[in-house]
Amino acid sequence: MESNKTLERPATKECRLGVPGWLGIVVVFAVLYGATAQRSVNWQDSGSFQYRALVGNYERSLGLALSHPLYIALEQAVLWVGGHEHFPLLTNLLSAMGMAVALANVAVLATWLSGRRWIGVLVTGVLGLGHTVWWLATICETYSWSLVGLTGELLLFTAFLRRPRAITLAGLALLSGLGLCIHNFALLPLPVYGIAALVLVIRRRLPAWSLATALGAYLLGAGLFLTMIAMQAVREGNFPGAIASALVGEFGGEVTNLVSISKYWKENALLSGMNFFNPMLPLAVVGWIRFRRRLGGPLAAALGAITLIEILFFIRYPVPDQFMFILPSLVMIALGAAVGLAVIAEANRNLRRAVVGLCLLSLAAQPVFYAFAPDLARRFRGKPPSRRAFRDEWRYWLTPWKQNETSAEQFSRAVCHIVKPDAVVLLDTTALPPLQAYLATSQQRQDISAMSLKQFGALKHDDPAMYREWVERRPIYIQPAPSEKTAKKLFERATFSLCPEGLLYRVEPQP
Repeated sequence: MESNKTLERPATKECRLGVPGWLGIVVVFAVLYGATAQRSVNWQDSGSFQYRALVGNYERSLGLALSHPLYIALEQAVLWVGGHEHFPLLTNLLSAMGMAVALANVAVLATWLSGRRWIGVLVTGVLGLGHTVWWLATICETYSWSLVGLTGELLLFTAFLRRPRAITLAGLALLSGLGLCIHNFALLPLPVYGIAALVLVIRRRLPAWSLATALGAYLLGAGLFLTMIAMQAVREGNFPGAIASALVGEFGGEVTNLVSISKYWKENALLSGMNFFNPMLPLAVVGWIRFRRRLGGPLAAALGAITLIEILFFIRYPVPDQFMFILPSLVMIALGAAVGLAVIAEANRNLRRAVVGLCLLSLAAQPVFYAFAPDLARRFRGKPPSRRAFRDEWRYWLTPWKQNETSAEQFSRAVCHIVKPDAVVLLDTTALPPLQAYLATSQQRQDISAMSLKQFGALKHDDPAMYREWVERRPIYIQPAPSEKTAKKLFERATFSLCPEGLLYRVEPQP
């Protein structure tokens, strides 16, 4: 029989934000992020999401782990409502809305854990103006909606630990399964949920059948992604390979890494550190020290474990855009900061005023810091580590708002202006997606075939006749200029000449 007893009575009094408060936070951040969202096509993976939604591509060549099918479905819903013309802007606004919802969930959680509404609102405000949070809320990305899933799970998980019920566990499992269809981030806290539910069943605080119900709910939520795994396994006759593709894709070394660091670790450390131009981290340390006393043993242990998992995953994930993966860790740090602020608020009135003053000051200081950060970087660091056509690298990476950032669209327009009819344009994985999305939404230059170097190289072996026809009869352009080794893989013999505009290299095959 299901028990209504809580695992352990928390030290904080129960306090709720309420629906009006939740909606208020959604509106505030939706307006902020919507006003500062990028208006056009995006570089790299963001542009890839836009293009994949336009053509209905639910799988990605880099593996099922990067397919994010539910997010593509959300984008296609936006396409169905808004049409092609404004689709890039609408997908960026989709991220803005997702981040606003996630922050409203954080406010509810912080209120629950701290026992004070003003703490929940204040901590959420500081988090919402954090660099990575704001940066990812302005472009087309999975992370904001993945965060909606994580914060929703934490709401249900907290309620479940305080009052174990089978229906709450089923809801948590369903949401976790849906989260897996958006991003594999959803797998990280799953072991904690499972262990907590199993312990409750062993202690007879939860009926054993609730585990089966939760499993069914999880399979239902993850059904879209699981179906894709099964289809690939049948198609390729390789079930272990399909599982590996779903878990790590072509990034197995990075996902399982324990020792190496990204060669861009300095840049990622800088971008990650910009999230702490506020007192969140020291407040979180205070909160973690008092977690058990404030929240009770089971809830403190569970949230502490999730925090540790998220932080460890982030710091040892050596990818070029590592700073983006700090997002779940920032949420867990914010929840710890809420508890820490509650501890300080009860301990000393003068200290409380000082800390609250610092938090309020950071609300104004963070945007000011972001605005001046590019100039400071140029003064002390000089040239950026990499360059992209039409893009101010320091401005692009250090300042989160992007309402006036149009470099990807400018690049795409320039390519369309430069290349001759029936051109083949070969680009790297950063520049290719915005051009593809631009061509699909603008309905211009439909004669252009844009593809990656890898795709063109595969064409040479998979369809030699088409490869030969393209090389002999169609003008080919490439960016960047390939190395000698890459050039030999792509072309038997060719020379490369920089176009007068200085943007692309014209490939001139030799007989």
